[in-house]
Amino acid sequence: MPDNPFTPIKPTELYNGLVDYPSENSTKLSDVIRENKTSGNNYIDLFANKVRLNGKRQASDYAKLLGADFRHFDGAMRCMTGMSAHVWINEYLRLAACDLVEHTNFNFKTIGKILGFSQSSFSQFFRAYQKMQPWEYRSLKRYGRKQHFFS
Repeated sequence: MPDNPFTPIKPTELYNGLVDYPSENSTKLSDVIRENKTSGNNYIDLFANKVRLNGKRQASDYAKLLGADFRHFDGAMRCMTGMSAHVWINEYLRLAACDLVEHTNFNFKTIGKILGFSQSSFSQFFRAYQKMQPWEYRSLKRYGRKQHFFS
């Protein structure tokens, strides 16, 4: 038996990718993201579904949606996932953002709106988590290289 039988439940284990053909009329994350895979943990599954439905919100907002005190909610998330609720939300949204940038032709303002970001904060979020701008990521995934903006 391993010394640590605990396996953290990461967003990558629940995130199920984009629907086959997100429409141009999609305005929220649940319109473009398939239902999550089950983790076997009802609390995490409920939380992941709330993130899929609501997009970018504060971790304290999700605690309220789940009827929990924020400190208890964040502590439970740390125990079950190995990361804070805030980090878990951002990692889930990073996966969705990468899929939307790579696999759709949505402009980045629309992607930000779908994910629940303000107009300017999506590019900042993407750069912080992917270490490149969304347009650089799209170019890298589609053409195998980063294209220079001014070339």
